[in-house]
Amino acid sequence: MSHPSPELTAKHEAVHVVVAPPRTASTAFARVLWNNPTVGYYAHEPFEAGYFDGHGPEHAWESVRGAVDLSAVVGAKSGDSLLIKEIAFQVGERIGELLAVATSVPVFLMRDPRLTISSRREVKRRAGSPLEFPLDETGWHALERHIAHCRDNGIDYVLVDAFDFRSQPASVMSQVSARLGLDFDPAQLVWEPRPDMALSNHRTSGVDHFFTRVLNSKGIEPPVETVPDFTEFPEEGGLRAHVRWAVDLYQHLLEDPKRILPRS
Repeated sequence: MSHPSPELTAKHEAVHVVVAPPRTASTAFARVLWNNPTVGYYAHEPFEAGYFDGHGPEHAWESVRGAVDLSAVVGAKSGDSLLIKEIAFQVGERIGELLAVATSVPVFLMRDPRLTISSRREVKRRAGSPLEFPLDETGWHALERHIAHCRDNGIDYVLVDAFDFRSQPASVMSQVSARLGLDFDPAQLVWEPRPDMALSNHRTSGVDHFFTRVLNSKGIEPPVETVPDFTEFPEEGGLRAHVRWAVDLYQHLLEDPKRILPRS
C-alpha cells in the first residue's frame, strides 16, 4: 500500500489528528473542531473496522478518503481541512502511519481511567453485551505507547484532560485551536443535535449506545460524574489491577509539560 500522505495533503489544506482511549469525550471534542469553518471533512475512527473486523490497512485509508463532508452537517465551510479522530487501541501499532499524515501537532485526549473504564462497561451493559473485554481495549496501554512513540521520535504533541476540556471548554479549546493553527470562536462550543448520524464503521445497525449522548447533545456538558472506587471493578481477569495501573499512568500524564492547562 502506498502511503496516503501525498494524496491527503493534495486534497486538504491541513490534516489534524486526535487520538484517545475510549470514553474520553473524544467525539464531543471532535464536534468542537467540526464547527471550525476551515475544517471541512471528518474521518471518524477509520481504524475501527480493521481492529474489530480484520480488514487490512487499505480499509482505514479508504474510510479516510470517504470522510464526512461537514458542510452537510454544520453548514457552509470556508476551508477543506481534514480532521481524523481515532481510538488509541484501534490504531494500535500503526500509530506512526496515522501520525505521518498529520500536518499539525497531534492531540491526545485522556480522562480518569476509573471513569473511562466504568463508562465502557456501562455502555456495554445498555447494549446487552458482556461487560468483559480485553484489557487492551481500555486504550491505556496504547496511549502510553503512542506518547512514547512521539517522545522517542521527536514528535511534538498536545495532551488534553477531558475534565479540563469539559470544565473550561473555551479556555482549553482556544489553546488547542492555536496549536492546530485554527481560529477559535466560543460559538463552536454549541451545536444542533444530530441523532440521525451514524458514526461507527463497525457497528452499522441498531442504536449505537456509544454515541447516543453526544449526538443528542447541544454542546459541551460539564463533568458531574462521581469517580468510582477501585472496589467497583472486578478482580477477575485482572481488571482491578489494570485500573490501578492506568490511574498511576494518568496521574503521571497530568504532570506532562505538553498538557494544556485551563487559564483562569
